[in-house]
Amino acid sequence: MKVKLRAILISLFIVMVIVSTTSYLFLRVTESQVVVNKIVKIYEVLPEVLPDSERVIKDKEAVKQFTYAVRFADKQPGVVDFTTPGSTNPFQFTLGNKQYYLWVSEHSRQGTLMKLPNRETVYTIGKSRAKTLLEIMNKEYNMKP
Repeated sequence: MKVKLRAILISLFIVMVIVSTTSYLFLRVTESQVVVNKIVKIYEVLPEVLPDSERVIKDKEAVKQFTYAVRFADKQPGVVDFTTPGSTNPFQFTLGNKQYYLWVSEHSRQGTLMKLPNRETVYTIGKSRAKTLLEIMNKEYNMKP
């Protein structure tokens, strides 16, 4: 009986260590800031950014939302053949040493993400996360929802 209890406790401990380690690695946020620019138009090579639109966001919760948007975005099938998805709010942001395009729709609260330099694949962002990112952008750029 003692051997069985000991085996169960050891197994439970191992499972807890694995779950906590996986959670830590999956949910951690390693960056301390995100740099965002509003995009006027995307060209073949470089986007045209709105002058004086750069924002350096250091709020931990905001950085976490951008990190999770990238980490949990859903890759869409097929090859994208457009430069600007249907949205009125295009942004470019840098998280660490990686750059992304982000489109957030005011009306549908949908989000689309493109991981650069690959301009042929898009990722969708869940509605709640897209809404949160839009709220962050509204605050940073004094836009009215």
